[in-house]
Amino acid sequence: MQVLVAGVVGAAVMPLTGAIGRLLSSSGLGEAICSGGLECILPVVLTAYAVATVAAWAALALLGVRPAWRVTLGGSVLSAVVVVATLRLDPPGYFWIIAAATAACFALAAWVSSRSSAGSGRYSGTPADAP
Repeated sequence: MQVLVAGVVGAAVMPLTGAIGRLLSSSGLGEAICSGGLECILPVVLTAYAVATVAAWAALALLGVRPAWRVTLGGSVLSAVVVVATLRLDPPGYFWIIAAATAACFALAAWVSSRSSAGSGRYSGTPADAP
């Protein structure tokens, strides 16, 4: 269930990034980040992505995905790699491809995190964990 929830939250990251970027640009807050021309697109997009990632972390934590920080970190890093690779290919309809890929990245991060957390209940050698 955590994998499914992480996928749904991950699917919302890219549309949320776009909405936050648009808000930053239209409200003038983007000028506080960078005042200039086209070279300011990257800082605004990265700021919007960072805010969307923090929102994803909060959503995952509220929805009970544990550890939310690991899923968010893994999902956002994998998503960034996939987005850069996808944009270099320039496929038609890339927005939906990126949203689906981001959902898959967050789901994969949740699955890997749940697999690594399942083995963490073993005896670690400390007296508090003794059987």
